[in-house]
Amino acid sequence: MKLLFPTGAFYPSQIGGPCNTLYWHCSALKNNNFQPTVITTTLGIRDEISVNVWLELDCGKVFYGTKGITSLKTRTRLSKEISKTDILHLNSLFSPFSIYSFLYRSLFQRNKNIVWSVRGELNENALKFSSWKKKPLLSLYKLINKNIVYHSTSPQESEGIRKMFPKNEIVELPNLLAPAERLNITPNKNLIYVGRIHPIKSLHKLIQGLALSEVFMKSDSNFLIVGKQEERHNSYKEELVALIDKLKLQNKVLFKGHLKGVEKEKAYAESYALILASETENFGNVVVEALNQGTPVIASKGTPWRILEKYNAGLHVSNDPESLSNAIDSILLLENENYQQMRLNSHKLVDENFKVDAQIHKWIDVYKSLLNENSK
Repeated sequence: MKLLFPTGAFYPSQIGGPCNTLYWHCSALKNNNFQPTVITTTLGIRDEISVNVWLELDCGKVFYGTKGITSLKTRTRLSKEISKTDILHLNSLFSPFSIYSFLYRSLFQRNKNIVWSVRGELNENALKFSSWKKKPLLSLYKLINKNIVYHSTSPQESEGIRKMFPKNEIVELPNLLAPAERLNITPNKNLIYVGRIHPIKSLHKLIQGLALSEVFMKSDSNFLIVGKQEERHNSYKEELVALIDKLKLQNKVLFKGHLKGVEKEKAYAESYALILASETENFGNVVVEALNQGTPVIASKGTPWRILEKYNAGLHVSNDPESLSNAIDSILLLENENYQQMRLNSHKLVDENFKVDAQIHKWIDVYKSLLNENSK
C-alpha cells in the first residue's frame, strides 16, 4: 500500500512535534511492508542533507525541496505522487502543502481518500491566530468534504472536529513515539518546560504560579525553559523577561535555548518534573518524552493528559497561576518513596500506551479499512 505524507517540515527538523512523530510513524509503516512517501522542505534543518532529489531512507522515500510549495519542481513531484498514492495523509489544515494537496486531489483525484491530522488547529484558542486566513479555508473544506477521515489525538480534539465537520468519520489515536534510550540519572529538584515560546503555551501564567509557590521560592529549585520563539513572537519572550524581572525571579527562571538529541533527554532525566501549562494542546509529545525518562508531569486541563492521574504519573490541573502554584507545591513536597513510585508509573504509562512499534497496527487497520470502503 502506498501512502503519501506532504508536510512543511520533517525529521531531522525539530521545529515541532510532528517532525519526529511522522518520521517514527513512517518508519514503523515501512517495517510492516507499507510504502510511505514524504514530500517536504528543508525548514528547520541545520545538518547537511541532499535536496531536490529522492532519498531512500529507513522511513521510506523522502523528497526535501528547498523552496517549498512555491517551487514548480516540488509541486510537480507532489502532483505525480498524489496521482500514484493509495491514501493521502495530510498533517495540518493550514500549511501550504496541505492546501495544495487538498486542492489538487479535489480537482483531479476526487475519489482518493484523505486522512487529515488536524494537529490541534481546530481548538478555539488556536483559531484566534490568523483567523482571517483560516476561516475562508475552513469554509472551502466544508464545501468540498468527500472521502476525508479526520484524525484526532484526544476526545477534546474529536469534539472540535465534530463541530466543524459533523458528517465526517473521525479516527481517534494518540501520537505514537519511538522513545529515546532511558538515562540512568538521579534527578535534581529543578522543574522544566520544553517547547516553543508562544503565547498559547501560557508561560506567563506558569511564571506567576512559580512566584506564588512558597515551596519553590524557598527551595534550591530552578525553572528551566528549553526552547525558542519564532521571530514573530519575540515580543512575547520580552514580556516574559519583564515579568521575571518584576517578580524577582532572575536567578530562578532560566532560558536554556533549544536542545536536541541526548542533550534534551539529559535535561528531561535530570529534572524533577516537566510542566506544560498550555491553553490548548492536541497532544504534547514532550509529555511522553519526559515520562519516558521517568520525569513526572504537571499538565494543564487544556491538554489531553487526564491519564497522568489515572497512572499516578503526574497532575492534571487548571492553568491559572494559583492552581499551578498548588501543583508545584504538591510535587516538590512529595515523600521520596511516593516520588520514586511516580517515576516508575511514568515508565509504565509510556510502555502501555505510546510506543509506535507496539501500536502501529491500529493505524494499519485504519488505512486498510479505507481502501476496503473505497473499493466497494
